[in-house]
Amino acid sequence: MLAQAHLTAAWKAYRHGDPAQGVRHAERALAADAEDGEAWYALACNLERSEAYIAADRAFLRAARARYRPQAPPWRVSWARFQRAVRAAVDALPMPLRAALDELTLVLADYPEPYLLEGYEDPELLGIFEGEPRTERGQHSGSLSPRLHLWRRPHEHAADSAAAFDAEIRQTLHHELGHYLGFDEDELERLGMG
Repeated sequence: MLAQAHLTAAWKAYRHGDPAQGVRHAERALAADAEDGEAWYALACNLERSEAYIAADRAFLRAARARYRPQAPPWRVSWARFQRAVRAAVDALPMPLRAALDELTLVLADYPEPYLLEGYEDPELLGIFEGEPRTERGQHSGSLSPRLHLWRRPHEHAADSAAAFDAEIRQTLHHELGHYLGFDEDELERLGMG
């Protein structure tokens, strides 16, 4: 029970951009159960976010070998490779969707700003649409221009190959663009964009 509380706190710290606190909680969770893959993974993500890359990669490998809840290691890509994957996903959009994307600011980063994750429990969102959907455009003056955010590290964490990485980028781009177009989660699922 105590291990789970520390694990929950480690993910919360990660989501809020406080990896030092996340490392402390993940280490406490591991002290209670050193064979929990999710605890090793939470430690790895927090170490990675604090730029302790070698220690993070060791923890990711330990997460993959854990007895309980093993986690696959991330598929690493360079920043240039991430940008190429996003560009390929944009270029593959049908023309009406590509035209809609021209109405947005596309923001690429390694991690989300903590304010973007407010109200979400998942610490590893791949992307998010921020702003007014197209269907509500012009109804509120003074609002920010719409933005579609895509994050490299969570996409790496969700993929186990180059093809899976590219597919995740495409899926996230389609999904968040669908939110801009005014579709809710159920509608996105029905359209195959979920």
